[in-house]
Amino acid sequence: MAESESPRTALHVALGVLAVVVVLYSVLIAGRPLLGVSVVLGIFGAYLAWRLFGLAVRFVAAFERIADAMEAREGDSRSRDRGL
Repeated sequence: MAESESPRTALHVALGVLAVVVVLYSVLIAGRPLLGVSVVLGIFGAYLAWRLFGLAVRFVAAFERIADAMEAREGDSRSRDRGL
């Protein structure tokens, strides 16, 4: 499980560094802090949308597994009823 945590941690660090760089650039170089904040919020929103999409995919896969298990159980009970 530690192997799957490493890419997430690296992604979090990379997004954090990118956000800090964008805000610092917008404040120190461009002189428009709201522009930097809006870019960071856009990056954060895209990240949240990506995570929500992944959650939805896992949710659908779980429902499919439950439906398959219920269908298999129903098929087993029908075959036992016919055998009697």
